[in-house]
Amino acid sequence: MGHAPPLSALCPQPGPLAGHGGAFATALAQRLGALDIFSLLPPANLESLAQGARSRRIGAGESLWFAGEHAKHFAVIEVGMVEIRRMTPTGEGIVMGLFRRGDAVGLVAALESGSFPADAIALGGTAEVLLIRAEALREALGNSVAVGLAVNRALLQHTAALRAKIDIVSAGSVPRRLAALMRYLIGRFGQPTEAGTLIIDAHLGRDEISQLVSARVETVIRILSRWQKAGWLASRPGRIEILRPDMLQRIGES
Repeated sequence: MGHAPPLSALCPQPGPLAGHGGAFATALAQRLGALDIFSLLPPANLESLAQGARSRRIGAGESLWFAGEHAKHFAVIEVGMVEIRRMTPTGEGIVMGLFRRGDAVGLVAALESGSFPADAIALGGTAEVLLIRAEALREALGNSVAVGLAVNRALLQHTAALRAKIDIVSAGSVPRRLAALMRYLIGRFGQPTEAGTLIIDAHLGRDEISQLVSARVETVIRILSRWQKAGWLASRPGRIEILRPDMLQRIGES
């Protein structure tokens, strides 16, 4: 006998929803407006998108949805990080992209009224998202040019994140791929420190890193350990500190 698929946040175990009703929809509209991709929308458009929307919180490693689920919603990230991961027939995971606050995930599947092509998983810590109904999105698109422009911006951001994965895995040797990944993470999640170093505020384990660069975990561990001993980077709780970004740049150019 087959086994039922695990439940995602779109198909949660029975329990109270995270809010409902007109007042809650208004509050969700205000939260949508605080995010970059929807910040230029007028209140009427935000309230239209918020109709039937839900707020969800998932813990580290929990799935927002699984590949093959019907895309009745798409998600906009408010807090944390979400990775899009696809499983191979042999059971190996391939990280397709990393997404942060303000990013929309699952948008294409929702627009097409299709199924999600990959899993969406909270990475490293708790993630909080707003789930917007695909039907509400399509209705808003039919009534507003401004919504169309916002969706176009979101799609361009999503495409850029997926294109970055292609750039990383095509960078050459594993050290060059790792250097390309670190430079990408610096640009996307990096914060400068007073000491002149850079903090990558991303909860990435070595499994996720190996999937992002398409390399064996053992190989990734060996190279990162060598870089740490050389004083180029340091592993901190929930983050990575880049001590010598110039060396990462040099590896990428070698």
